[in-house]
Amino acid sequence: MKLKIILFILFSVLLTSNQIFPCTIFYVTDGNKVLAGSNEDWKDPYSKMWFYPPEDDKHGWIKFGWGSGFPQGGMNDQGLFWDATAGPYLAMPFSETQKEKYPGPLMQKVIRECANIEEALEVFAGYYCEDQYNAQYLVGDSTGNSIIVEGDNIISIEGNYQVLTNFYQSHPELGGYPCRRYETALEMLGYNSDLTTYFVGSILAATHQEGKYPTQYSNIYDLKGGLIYLFHYRNYEEFIAIDLTEELKKGHRSFDIPGLFSKVKMVSPVNGDEVEPAIVTFSWKGIPENSYELIYSTDPDFSDYHLILPKNIPLVTINHSGLFYMLPGLLFLIFGWIKRKDIVFFSIIILFAILFSNQCKKEEDTSPEGQVATITKTVNNLLPGTTYYWKVISHPNNQDNFYSETLTRSFKTTDILGG
Repeated sequence: MKLKIILFILFSVLLTSNQIFPCTIFYVTDGNKVLAGSNEDWKDPYSKMWFYPPEDDKHGWIKFGWGSGFPQGGMNDQGLFWDATAGPYLAMPFSETQKEKYPGPLMQKVIRECANIEEALEVFAGYYCEDQYNAQYLVGDSTGNSIIVEGDNIISIEGNYQVLTNFYQSHPELGGYPCRRYETALEMLGYNSDLTTYFVGSILAATHQEGKYPTQYSNIYDLKGGLIYLFHYRNYEEFIAIDLTEELKKGHRSFDIPGLFSKVKMVSPVNGDEVEPAIVTFSWKGIPENSYELIYSTDPDFSDYHLILPKNIPLVTINHSGLFYMLPGLLFLIFGWIKRKDIVFFSIIILFAILFSNQCKKEEDTSPEGQVATITKTVNNLLPGTTYYWKVISHPNNQDNFYSETLTRSFKTTDILGG
């Protein structure tokens, strides 16, 4: 009987180990720049974005989410940003008696009608909505002001940053706390003295999730500049830069996020490498049918650069394996250990484990990893003793609206050939 209890507990842990609440959001300012970051973590890989131009005295805005169209996060043309996280059930007795229940997503009303936190607070003072029982918002504007809205409670920013994950900061006893992602973001924000988009990206990379609820897409918002940097499937090397003002001029449009990216991973030269100037081979991985541009320069801003259009090479297949293939051996060990009368009981347990393993494997196989190609280009006779900067621009096949680019990497050529 004790053995049965132990295995029941282990099996329960197996089933619940991946049941974690997703998403990390933060807002930060240094008095000049105002930036925000968000990791959207979920099991559905088919993420989308929508553009809504200004109309009928409503602000234009961009929305991120999934096929249902429910607004998960976004920003308007006034630099007002928000994103939401899921949480445990939260009662709202004050809102139920003192406010009007809004029939749809309340943040959609806020983002269309408000330009700053002061105006947003007026909306929250008069309305609440159904999704607030299990969700909370981080809302920030371009002036350096932000709030967290959790049910009846509104938490104003203190200092120069604010972080939101999946517990209620006014009610941590309801669950989700302590939170590794929350503590990581707080620590990194607390020690930083140079606010850049690279720094925001480093926090997103440090707080991303894998497993059953992986990070499907990530955003860096420049609230003053009206810019958004979009990343896909926890790949922080490749991004799309979105100028919101310019994109809203093109009208109402929507896009599937995965199709905008090429899964680019830079291989060599490794950042900071020292290489011989005679022959330098650039290498990266990406979707084979997409086209690429290799750009390198002695100027980190690429004001003067060399452009090369490489050709792709054959496909590289990524194989997956897991614990599932160990099950026959585990069956042999278990059946040799337990009593015959318990074989039926343990067979049922193992059957559920197999089904669960297959489901996990199926979910992993439908993720955006897939197959990629390795693309290389060799360049001769670079200047000796010189620092070079390089990046890759990708144009997805049959997609002319956006292009992606990688982070900039650098390397240095040796002073003398062979040195």
